Amino acid sequence: MNSYLLSLLKKETSYKIVLFNNLDKKAQTLSLYILFLFLTTCSNQKNILLGKSTINIIPKPNSIITGDGPFKLELINKISIENGSNSEKSIAHLFQNHLKPIKTLKIEQLKGETIGKIIISMNPNLNIPEEGYHLTIGNNQSIELKASSFGGLFYGFQSFRQLCDKNLDANIKPENLSIPKCVIEDSPVFGYRGMHLDVSRHFFDVEFIKTYLDMIALHKMNVFHWHLTDDNGWRIEIKKYPLLTKKSAWRIDRTNEPWKEQSPAKENEKPTYGGFYTQNEIREVIQYAADRNIMVIPEIEMPGHTSEVFAAYPELSCKGEFIDVNPGSYWPNVDIFCAGNDNVFVFLENVLDEVSELFPGPYIHIGGDEADKLNWANCTKCQNRIKTEELKNEHELQSWFIKKIEKFILKKNKKLVGWDEILEGGLAKTATVMSWRGMQGGIESAKSGHEVIMCPTSHCYFDYYQANPETSPEAIGGFTTLKKVYSFNPIPNELLENEKHLVLGAQGNLWTEYVQTPERAQYRVLPRMTALSEILWSGPGNNTYEDFYFRLKHLLKRFETLNWSYAPGSFVVSINPDHQSIDQKYKVNIFSEKPGEKIRYTLDGTDPAQTSFIFKKPIVINKRTTIKAALFIDNVRAGKISDKTVFFSKAMGKNIFYNNIYSERYSGNGPLTLVDGMTGTIAHNDGYWQGWEKSNLDVIIDLQHNELISMVSIGFLESQKSWIFFPTLIKISFSNDRKLFSEESRIRIGDGYKNNTANRKLFKSKQLNISARYIKIQAINRETCPDWHPGFGGKAWIFSDEIIVE
Repeated sequence: MNSYLLSLLKKETSYKIVLFNNLDKKAQTLSLYILFLFLTTCSNQKNILLGKSTINIIPKPNSIITGDGPFKLELINKISIENGSNSEKSIAHLFQNHLKPIKTLKIEQLKGETIGKIIISMNPNLNIPEEGYHLTIGNNQSIELKASSFGGLFYGFQSFRQLCDKNLDANIKPENLSIPKCVIEDSPVFGYRGMHLDVSRHFFDVEFIKTYLDMIALHKMNVFHWHLTDDNGWRIEIKKYPLLTKKSAWRIDRTNEPWKEQSPAKENEKPTYGGFYTQNEIREVIQYAADRNIMVIPEIEMPGHTSEVFAAYPELSCKGEFIDVNPGSYWPNVDIFCAGNDNVFVFLENVLDEVSELFPGPYIHIGGDEADKLNWANCTKCQNRIKTEELKNEHELQSWFIKKIEKFILKKNKKLVGWDEILEGGLAKTATVMSWRGMQGGIESAKSGHEVIMCPTSHCYFDYYQANPETSPEAIGGFTTLKKVYSFNPIPNELLENEKHLVLGAQGNLWTEYVQTPERAQYRVLPRMTALSEILWSGPGNNTYEDFYFRLKHLLKRFETLNWSYAPGSFVVSINPDHQSIDQKYKVNIFSEKPGEKIRYTLDGTDPAQTSFIFKKPIVINKRTTIKAALFIDNVRAGKISDKTVFFSKAMGKNIFYNNIYSERYSGNGPLTLVDGMTGTIAHNDGYWQGWEKSNLDVIIDLQHNELISMVSIGFLESQKSWIFFPTLIKISFSNDRKLFSEESRIRIGDGYKNNTANRKLFKSKQLNISARYIKIQAINRETCPDWHPGFGGKAWIFSDEIIVE
């Protein structure tokens, strides 16, 4: 027995084995057996990481034990169901259709011999978690799938599908008819794993909605959030209000114009662009989703983002005026349902009555975001409502509005979901919050006992750029790479252990201002959806990005077979300081989102070439240096050259205190961004800028001891197209005790050229001669876009990248 185990160990591993002579034979055998299991597991895991395994499933299963050799699919002769349930039959048909290019398999009730069969068994009493499954391939020349729920069976099939040759997805008989023998035990970490699609900005037909559901299903995600109404079009048939689909579903065609600059309708111009889903089409989509274990959540926006309704029913607004359905950007978004008009609630309850009958799931999403309250403040009816309901202000009026809708939704046995703005003025009692403006809304909600779905712009907005904006299709802004999505943790550190269960999961959001076609929609979400799916199924931090990326390369080939468009990802090389080393030996890290590919760099200002240094470990810098780096794939440069100059100053790496914290959406490289020696480009989403929306930059730098200071400079970005302006004033003051500051320098700044192109400018103080330990820098935000700007009245940003102290 010992010799047999030793031979197996020598065959399976290259590890040296040392036996202790003082162990008896029984103990030696037990020790060897335990060591064998351990090393085999390590070997299997090692093989997966190094790409030696053919098991490249995404999301990665919890447990995979590989067997010896492949299993030949042609050995399968029948599909057997154990209990005869409809769920088992449904999954049996999936196996039957998938393997049809190889052979036609009969579906029958399980009886007798199991050799050569696919055995499907669903039993709620099995000790398998909800949506989990056990898949065994090769045991007794059979395939066995067990689960306690339909969802578990469905996801077990998806794993089987990824084990098979991709040509089967195209209904083509592959040359490779083998799959690896293995035992997979798997279940998801998060119960809510969702994808969102906005069909208001651009309408997508039922066929694409089904394709989108297929994409969700392959990734073992289980929620489709269908954003059906917004300012640019109403997309759902409501029998009681036919004008919604006759008028509110259509707008004038301005698709040839940039989204933010689309011209308004002309007099008597006929709206021709848009569309809607009939109730029968919606039922068809819901059934298609249910067959794939996907719950559909409808979103009917209120009280804001509702101007399209007023093209059909203007009397429901505060002003009572007809409004054309808007093409393109619409800001400021002041048109809103009149909260003082009882007929508004009659309308909304009638709409929600039909919606609740159509959608069998437990949730109805009511939006609640970006509700501008200007018209409420000027509306006699709304002000009377505030008085009669004894409310303090318009924020409480919104809360009252949401709570009134919630009561109706509860009567329909549904739960209300809303964006995190529904927190303003007080949260409805049973509401579930989608936290999109960052994690804070989710943190507040969970701490108050409410369920939360995380979808922060920082990681989950798939309408943002995912690669170099200069070479990518135009997007709404932002910059969210595949690697950043994979770094997402839906559970904030601020939550206590007894609060974490309130985070149901997360979802990826696709807003479609810059997504006009199905191909572009797929390009935006794939493969970022893939990264998010693994985080939600396997849990954050349980697998490495490098491991994920290797498996992704195999899945991308399946996307191609399915004719799904996907983004090739970012070829940009990022050059970032190692913030842990700034105040000691200044080190620079270089990385890309494509692990395993070579990065070459130079420090002398020349462009990197095939003979340049290969980046292997952080580079130590001790003086002003320009670093240039690029990705090299197959010895050919891929993508543009990245270059960064490290600026050394007295502020570098010093403690910095934020009196106004920067936006989570534009956080640069974290707290040390303004003193890390590196500056941003003219792209506001390049990861080197910190941004403040309608608030001031206000920071204090601690130089640690008194320094003689001759000049202070600070870099700002002007990108008016993105609502980013130079500050109107910069104030610089100094202190030795961080209590009493004396102001030494003011820099007043003009508007610059109207509609100017993006540019970065370094603003310098006057010549100084002062000794101080602390430097306080305040940059005053203009707060709103000026009257000559397309976003007049909207919130203005200031962006800063570096503070240099000489």
